[in-house]
Amino acid sequence: MGLLLAVVAACQTTPTVKGQEYLSTEEIAVISAASVGIVAIGVAVKNNAHNDKSLINGPILFDAKLQKLLGGDCRPNKTNFLDNTVGSAVTPGFTGLMLLTADLSWPETNDKGKFVAQDLFLFTSGLFTTKGLTSLSKGLISRERPLPCLEPDIAGLRTDFNNAYDHNSFFSGHASSSFFSAVYLNKRLRSIMRRQLTPSEYDGWSWAPPALLFSWASIVGWSRIHAYKHYFTDVLAGAVVGYLVAELFYSFHDFDKMTAPSQPSGTRQIFSIRLKF
Repeated sequence: MGLLLAVVAACQTTPTVKGQEYLSTEEIAVISAASVGIVAIGVAVKNNAHNDKSLINGPILFDAKLQKLLGGDCRPNKTNFLDNTVGSAVTPGFTGLMLLTADLSWPETNDKGKFVAQDLFLFTSGLFTTKGLTSLSKGLISRERPLPCLEPDIAGLRTDFNNAYDHNSFFSGHASSSFFSAVYLNKRLRSIMRRQLTPSEYDGWSWAPPALLFSWASIVGWSRIHAYKHYFTDVLAGAVVGYLVAELFYSFHDFDKMTAPSQPSGTRQIFSIRLKF
């Protein structure tokens, strides 16, 4: 929350690059209020969920088979290095540092501080929104996690489960935050590459950011199935939500249009989703 407030304060409305203006004060206020509001609503719904009214009961589609195939054998205290609260923050934290490094390196502008602040503001606001939607879904759906559902005897041997936690399966917060981070940074890095590399160089290296970032996000998703904390459909839904939120928040300041002709006054597009790798 402190980072969000700091970058909001640093964002200004002065246009510094032809064809692209910074978000106005009103736009910043709306985005901030919306993202924080979604978090507040999501947390409230999740904390007051009625776990006896699950909208998804147990595995669906191929969840049961994929759980065994991707998750392997189940045993007491099975876990991995990402199976914790800190694990869910690893990808967003590292991605934020990479985004900051990229923004400080490009573009060349007299108002680089404002540019960096706005990009971090949109990235942080998007993470807040992703977190809020994840909590909202967990509270509304109240799906039981794979371990107590598929392996109740083994689940009974664990001490880190309780009734509320058991029903936070749909959808995966690790997956939603990881894919949000991967999509946002991928778009940012490829935007820089298109301007810093020759066409032939870009064609030769354009595969690298999505391949590395999405591979890691997929590993994070797999880790949740491996730990028997989420089904495949939980991870898939989280990935889709993270992807769409990243597309939305990146589009609020479309870096790919920074050299495009200025739009007429009053016609600036704020809400759009561009599905582009």
